[in-house]
Amino acid sequence: MMMMMMMMSTPFYNQPNKQNGRSSRTPQLLGEFNTPSPTTAMPPFPSPAPNVVNSLPFSAMATPQNTQSTALPYSMSLKQALLQPLPIPEAVVTKKIGTILLEKGLVSPEKLSRALAEAKASGEPIGKVLVSSGFVTEEQLGKGLAELHQLDYISVKGLVLKPEIMKLLPEDFIRQNCIIPHHLDLEEGRLEVIMARPDKTKVLDDIALMTRYRVTVKLSTSSELSDILDAYYAKRYSADQVLEALEVDVLKNELFDASGNNAALELEIEAAANSAPVVQFVNALLTEAADRNASDIHIEPQPQRLLVRFRKDGILHEAKSLSLKMASSIISRIKVIAGMDISERRRPQDGRIKHTVGSNSVDMRVNSIPLAYGEKLVIRLLKMNAGTSGIENLGLDPEDKKKLAKLIRSPHGIILVTGPTGSGKTSTLYASLRDINTPDRNISTIEDPIEYVLPGVNQMQVQPKAGLTFASCLRALLRQDPDILMVGEIRDSETLDAALNASLTGHLVFSTIHTNSTAKTISRLLEMGAPSDLVSTSVIGIIAQRLVRKLCDHCKEPYTATPDERDILGLSATDPAVTLHKSVGCKHCNDTGFSGRTGLYELMPVSRDLAQLIDAGISSVALEDAAVQEGMKTLAMQGKVKALKGETTLSEVVRVLGFELGSNPSQQINHNQPHKG
Repeated sequence: MMMMMMMMSTPFYNQPNKQNGRSSRTPQLLGEFNTPSPTTAMPPFPSPAPNVVNSLPFSAMATPQNTQSTALPYSMSLKQALLQPLPIPEAVVTKKIGTILLEKGLVSPEKLSRALAEAKASGEPIGKVLVSSGFVTEEQLGKGLAELHQLDYISVKGLVLKPEIMKLLPEDFIRQNCIIPHHLDLEEGRLEVIMARPDKTKVLDDIALMTRYRVTVKLSTSSELSDILDAYYAKRYSADQVLEALEVDVLKNELFDASGNNAALELEIEAAANSAPVVQFVNALLTEAADRNASDIHIEPQPQRLLVRFRKDGILHEAKSLSLKMASSIISRIKVIAGMDISERRRPQDGRIKHTVGSNSVDMRVNSIPLAYGEKLVIRLLKMNAGTSGIENLGLDPEDKKKLAKLIRSPHGIILVTGPTGSGKTSTLYASLRDINTPDRNISTIEDPIEYVLPGVNQMQVQPKAGLTFASCLRALLRQDPDILMVGEIRDSETLDAALNASLTGHLVFSTIHTNSTAKTISRLLEMGAPSDLVSTSVIGIIAQRLVRKLCDHCKEPYTATPDERDILGLSATDPAVTLHKSVGCKHCNDTGFSGRTGLYELMPVSRDLAQLIDAGISSVALEDAAVQEGMKTLAMQGKVKALKGETTLSEVVRVLGFELGSNPSQQINHNQPHKG
C-alpha cells in the first residue's frame, strides 16, 4: 500500500514505459503507471459534436481531438491517447425519466405523483421508488433510462462472463457497484461495461483510473446484473467447494470434542472461527441461502453430524450434512459476525448480521440456544427491500383490493391482521403503511423487532428491560401528534385497551393478533376483556391470511380432479369435470414443483350490521355466516379459487388451512359462475 501511495505521488504524464519489449499500442494497467498529480494541469478538451453523443460514455473518456469519431487516429499510439486528460462530458439530457415513462404510457400521472412524493420524502431515486411500488418493471425502467441517456439497453440473462476481463476490476468493486466489465477492444483501448445506474459517473472515473482504458456503457437491470454476478462468483466460492478446505483445516486444528466441551483457550476458539476456510464457508453459506430465497437457516448439531437446513416457501429442506467436528468453528464464526459472545454457550443469545449479496442488502437475525450436542443457531433472513411494495403486490383479488384500499384510508379506527407466525402479517401492514405514507401524515410504529426500515415513518423498537412495552410506547406516541399508528402485536389486555382508546381519539391504528379467522378475532378481543360496545365501534376491519406455495409455471401439469378432490371442492356428481394442477419439479424450482408463495386473504370490513351483531354478543360462527352473506370470501373459498386457477395445488391449500374445505356450506363456490379475481 505504501509503495502504491509513493507511485501515485509522481505525475503520470512524466513516466516513461518501463516495460521493455512491449508495443506502445499495448494497453497499460494501473500498476504499470502512476496516476496524475492533483495539481497537474489539464489541457482544454473540445466538446463533442451533437451527432456523436450516442457513442460517448458518461465519464472517464479520453477521446482524441477528432470529435467526429471516438476511434483513435492511426497516427496516435494508445499510450499517447491514454496520456490525454480524462474529462467528464455532460450528457445531453432534455427530459426526465418520469416524463419518458409517462409518454410511453407505462405509468399514470397519479402514480408518478405518488412516487415523486415518496422519493422526495425518502431520498431514494425516483426509478427505485417506481419499481419497488410495482408501478413499472425493472426492464421498463432500464429501457427508459437507456433512452433518456442515449445508451444501448441489453439483457444479460445467459451472458457468458469472461474471466480475463472480469479480473480487470476487483470483485468487491464489481459487486458493490453492480457492474460487469463486458468487452475489451485492445486496438482502441476501450472497455465496455454494463451497469444499471448511469448516473454513477464517479464509478466510471474509478474504472478508468484502475484499468487505464476508455470506458463506454450499456445499461441493464440491477436484478439481472446481481443474478449473473452471484452465479459467476458462486462458482469459485460455493459452500460445497469451500467445504473440502474447511474439513482439512478442522482436522489440523481439532480444538473441540464431539460433546462441545472446550479443551482450548477462548483465543484459540476465536482464531479457528476467523480462519480463512471457515470465513469463506460461512460467507458462502449465507449467500447460498439468500440466493435460494430461503427465509431461515437452521444449523443443528446432531449426535453424529452438523445438519444445515433452509426454510423456503414455508418448508424446511436439508441443505448440508457436515462433520460434527466443524460445529464449534462454524457456529463461533457466525456468532462473531453477529456480535454475540462466543464464550457463552449455556444461555440463549440474539445477534444481527448485515450481509450483502450483489447489490442487495440482507438483514439477518441470529438466535442461539444450548442443546444436548452443542448450540443450535437459527438465522432469519430479511431482504431490506421486501417491505417496500404496496397492497397491489400482495395477491389480493381485485374486489378485496378495493375494499382494503378504502379501509386503510379511513380517518380513524382499528384494522387488525391475524394469522399464525410466518403468514405474512408484517408484510401486509408494511404494504398498507407504504400506500398511505404521504408528507402530510405523521405515521409512527411500535415493533419487536423492526424488520424493515420504512422511509418517512417513525419506527420505535420495544425494549421490555428498559420499560418500553407495546402499551407504554403507545401511550408515549399519543403525545407525539400522530395521525396513524402501527402496533406490532396486541399481546395483552393493557395493549388492547391502549389501542382501543387511541382509535376513539381520532387515530387510525394498525396491529396484529394471533387467531385463526376474522370472526374468531372478535371473540379473542372479548376474551381479553374488551367491552363488546367498544369493539364494535372501534374495529373497522379484520384481515385473516395464510401463505401457500405457488406452482412452478415451468413444470406444473394439469389433470382431472379425483372424486375425493371434487368432494373437497363441493362438487356434486352432476357437475362437469374440473381441471386441477399438480407439482412435478424441474431445474427452475430445484425439483420441488413450487416457486414462491402467494397469499390467501379473508377480508371482513365491519359494516353497521356486523357491528350491531358484535355488540349483541353473536357467536363467531354466526358472525362469519353473516359476513359471507355481505360478500366476504373465507380463506377456504380463496384457497379453492387459487387451486382452480392453477396457482397452487388443492393438497397445498388443505395442508395450510388444516381442515376439509368442503365441510362448511357457507364456503361453497358457485362453479357455474365465473370466478372473480
